[in-house]
Amino acid sequence: MTPKPAPPTVFAKPGAKVAAAVAGVEGAGEVLEGLLPGAQVDSVDIEDISGGPWPVPEPAAVALLARTPTDLRRLVSLRAALPAAPRIMVAILETPSWQDTPQVMLSRGLGQRVLREMRVSRLGVSGWLVTTRFARELPAGDVAAAVAKGFTGHHLNAYPLAAAGLGDAALADWRPGDPDAAAGGEPEKSGVPAADLAVRLPGTAWPDDRVPTAARPAWQAATWAAIGAPGGYDRLGSIEIDPGHVPPVDERSVNPRGFLRTPTKGVGEIGARDGRWTAWLEDKELVRFPESGLVTDADVDKLRRLRGLRLAWRPAHTGPITAARVVAGLAAAGVPLIADPPPGWAVAALGEDVLSHIATEPDADDLRREERSVRLRRAALRAHGTTARWNALTAEAGLTPPPDPTVSVVMCTRRADLVAFALDQIARQRGVDLEVVLGLHGVPAGHPAVAAAVAGFDRPITLVEAESWLPFGTVLNQAVARSTGTYVTKWDDDDWYGPDHLADLVLARGYSGADLVGSASEFFYLEQINVTIRRRWTSEVMSDHVAGGTFLISRETFDALGGFRPIPRSVDIELFQALLGAGGCIYRTHGLNFVARRAARGRHTWQEPVGYFLHRAKDQWRGFRPSRLMEPQ
Repeated sequence: MTPKPAPPTVFAKPGAKVAAAVAGVEGAGEVLEGLLPGAQVDSVDIEDISGGPWPVPEPAAVALLARTPTDLRRLVSLRAALPAAPRIMVAILETPSWQDTPQVMLSRGLGQRVLREMRVSRLGVSGWLVTTRFARELPAGDVAAAVAKGFTGHHLNAYPLAAAGLGDAALADWRPGDPDAAAGGEPEKSGVPAADLAVRLPGTAWPDDRVPTAARPAWQAATWAAIGAPGGYDRLGSIEIDPGHVPPVDERSVNPRGFLRTPTKGVGEIGARDGRWTAWLEDKELVRFPESGLVTDADVDKLRRLRGLRLAWRPAHTGPITAARVVAGLAAAGVPLIADPPPGWAVAALGEDVLSHIATEPDADDLRREERSVRLRRAALRAHGTTARWNALTAEAGLTPPPDPTVSVVMCTRRADLVAFALDQIARQRGVDLEVVLGLHGVPAGHPAVAAAVAGFDRPITLVEAESWLPFGTVLNQAVARSTGTYVTKWDDDDWYGPDHLADLVLARGYSGADLVGSASEFFYLEQINVTIRRRWTSEVMSDHVAGGTFLISRETFDALGGFRPIPRSVDIELFQALLGAGGCIYRTHGLNFVARRAARGRHTWQEPVGYFLHRAKDQWRGFRPSRLMEPQ
């Protein structure tokens, strides 16, 4: 006899005491009443959470309510301050259109052992509801971290940064999504400092004097009303304005993912309405940002179809810090921005590099628009992302930031005449610490063309000689075995790469959380007919493949997959399929840093006639016409 499924468990019975923590939700009381009918709910907004005893002693259940996944990650930063209970609910009201079903896996092995029930279901149009029941009390912060991780796709919630301390709940935005952020500043019982570096409010002290600190104001302290100088940068007084005083952008949540290279709507407007930053199109409100200036993933999603946003610098918004947060968040997401020359406070808070990529007029051409978007997002993520901000704080405190990851560029060739060309392309790379492992497939290292090219190359390089009869995959594996980098990337000997190709891949690896990242295979130069084409590929998406000559993968993951198969061709596709089959994920970033060369048939492992490419072209130009990001020489 087949057993009948158990009936759904009521999360909280009528009259049960429920402690609720709220992030980003206006009118949270009504929402909680709908989710927990009849329960006695005591809710606290994230701005008011403290490290002391929770207002509801020994609650029967805990509810965590967030407007978006970005808001949930703010609650994760306060994990230690959230209460424990045997029943824990996480409700997210809005998610971006590209968001898949959250893959919730409880970390901290203790939670896995005592879990009795977990349900993941839709909430409204785009929200998600996760309810859990445990055999005993479990910290709600652990469940929040697991759910947040399920939204971002990162295999680890950790940052490769100094262990962080947050001196007040109002500073949660300074380390979003980090479940190990020390909230409140109490030393560990073992005597080990709870943090390596702490952010505190001005005028307050961190309890452990062994921990260096940086004073940063809460956004409420830097409004125009608080500083008494609406629009007057010269009267800001004691409030410091520079990029280091703007709360960072949560790049694992707010990033280029979902960018549309062919928008369907015109240019919208963004400016102050009733004291709040608001984006609209033809008088239809699209996004009303919170007073804090926080930009979320769901907000960005609502703006993706626009060609851009025309920004008004009028001082009727909340204040200079919150205004800078809105602009930095939109810029990090790659939303094209158009504005007149900025006021002094904006230059100080955002930095000249970010502002230099804000247009004065919209880009009518889709390619020019995307080029500007890439430059803008690149500058904003490197100046205002969480990783960038904490590395800067670490240096400011006199500590040593974690080293940047190293990249091993692996290239195997049978064509000695192309080695100089390929090494010239690699030599142009900037913003990364790289080495080259050159696999010579049936070509002797003493070949004059190879020797001359290697002698003129000023980066670390290792030569690996392999017999010509060995399969391509085997030669690649031999080259990878000689590499020492954190990441391995495959390089084609005859294709063109922009100078920021590798740096953009590392950046995409950081914000996407994917196991493997690569470029979209968009631009091809058809050498036989002297024509450049651009194919119809979406970018900034999770995918099942990328251009084979562009992908970047961690050495650890590569080894876990067993490397390339020992076959003569299609080694890239086989590696991608192995990764996906093992439960990994692939992210495809923009394709503006790469142009593939198609010469006569027989010159490539991937062989298709010219007509194959022309038929799939969205655009075509006579001659060699790469994107401007390639910076052709």
